[in-house]
Amino acid sequence: MPSFSSKGFPTFGKKVKGKMTRLSEANHALNFIGEYLGTSTLISAYDIKHGFLEKPTAYFKNREVVLIDSGGYELAPDFDSTEPSQGDYSRRPFTVTDYQAVLRKLPRAAPLLIANFDWGTRHKPLKHQLEKGRDLFHGHSQWITNFIVKPTTKGRRHLNIAELRANVKEFRHFSVLGVTEKELGGDLLERLKNLAAIRAEMDRQGVTIPIHVWGGLDPLITPLYFFAGAEIFDGVSWLRYAYHEGTAIYRDCYGLLTTGIETDLNGARALAMQNNLGALRRLTTSFQRFVDSGGKEFSVFEWHADKLKAAYEVMRSKIPDLKGGA
Repeated sequence: MPSFSSKGFPTFGKKVKGKMTRLSEANHALNFIGEYLGTSTLISAYDIKHGFLEKPTAYFKNREVVLIDSGGYELAPDFDSTEPSQGDYSRRPFTVTDYQAVLRKLPRAAPLLIANFDWGTRHKPLKHQLEKGRDLFHGHSQWITNFIVKPTTKGRRHLNIAELRANVKEFRHFSVLGVTEKELGGDLLERLKNLAAIRAEMDRQGVTIPIHVWGGLDPLITPLYFFAGAEIFDGVSWLRYAYHEGTAIYRDCYGLLTTGIETDLNGARALAMQNNLGALRRLTTSFQRFVDSGGKEFSVFEWHADKLKAAYEVMRSKIPDLKGGA
């Protein structure tokens, strides 16, 4: 799911309806390619509130689902692994009241998947998180829901997997269970192990909703999360990098590797965005074909099939919940 966010991107002044406002560079991307996003996309309520995106609802049309993020990504002071550090990050205020106000203004008929206000429930007991999530969603029952679970104690960086497994039946109240990539664990194998443990317990207890790995969008890493049991992925890496032959590279190298150095920088970046969307669509098709093969045929992946197969074999040997799987 291609995402748009102002975080980590520069802003610029523009007169809108006679008033000067600051738009995000991500707004350029949305205006340029929004019509061609495909079936799904993610937009942040934080950016809608603060006007960083000019006309985001114009791109709700012809989408099967539009995920509205509650702003936790923009409110977090740190940067994800996909983000080049921008130094000190200056965030604007955004509360659950602000989020509710944004939701009330969105078209009721839009095909929305809305997130809970996870920034406000971080480091709170799981019971509190669940109650707050249900309360928020109750007022917007026309839309499907994405419950993002957070670490439950102050100072804890990662999810308490044992606690989640003991309470998976509570997630049946929601349409999607969300986990952030960095809160799954400290390294890739730990994240995969914990994700597989959650999925396996959900399956054992008949909780069939999909798992969404927030921030887990990368042409090489995303298939591993898919193997571990996640089905929905989002991220802004497709805006920051260029996907080339199955890997994410510095986007300003894309012209050199494809059209040549005569292509101007903005043109190369535009081509990279178009290519990235195509790569994401093909990756989705690869997942579908992999499932159709019973989880046996790695040649369905466009690039690095041998490396993905080797990684999956390591996962099978190291992760108990994957043994006996595909």
